[in-house]
Amino acid sequence: MKASTTTFAFLAERLCLDFANTVDWHASGHPEERLKTVADLLKWGEDAQLLDAQTRRQLAESAEVHPDQAEVALTRARELREAIYRVFSAVGHDHQPTATDLEALTQARLEAARHQHLQSGGGDFRWVWDDVPDLSRVWWPVALDAADLLTSDLRHRVGECADDRGCGWLFLDVSKAGRRRWCSMKDCGNRAKAQRHRATADRSREQP
Repeated sequence: MKASTTTFAFLAERLCLDFANTVDWHASGHPEERLKTVADLLKWGEDAQLLDAQTRRQLAESAEVHPDQAEVALTRARELREAIYRVFSAVGHDHQPTATDLEALTQARLEAARHQHLQSGGGDFRWVWDDVPDLSRVWWPVALDAADLLTSDLRHRVGECADDRGCGWLFLDVSKAGRRRWCSMKDCGNRAKAQRHRATADRSREQP
């Protein structure tokens, strides 16, 4: 399998929202897919520190042996991502998510939880994932994180980039003031700032 060269950004402050942001211009009429291939999904999982390099290689080898199953897993990952995006986009705008999207998230969470088990060590206990060659393990932690975020008070701090072109990237506002508006001040925020400066300059020139 050819390695992915897709670059992913992790600016949202929550795993599930970063996963939702694997589409560019999500709120526009021309969304751009970043998870185009199974290799892209695996690279995102590794970049998100959900997979180590060895596990990624094992899953890539399994995908080559079972390409049909791998494509199904990729499709399911995209479907979950879209449900997460619609749910939190609605929440960010104080709207009610649809029952269909909530059910999709419910089922994804239930499936993910079936692949966790408790492990003890040194007197401590922790949740670990089943060690299976299943591409879906990339989105299992995403589903749990989305359900946890949605059922917590932090959901009120979920926002969507205010870029007027339809960036659509989601984020968890962890600022003290709670006034974050942009996916990144280096990108959409900087563009908006430059627009404001140009508008101010234009008004100044128009004044007698």
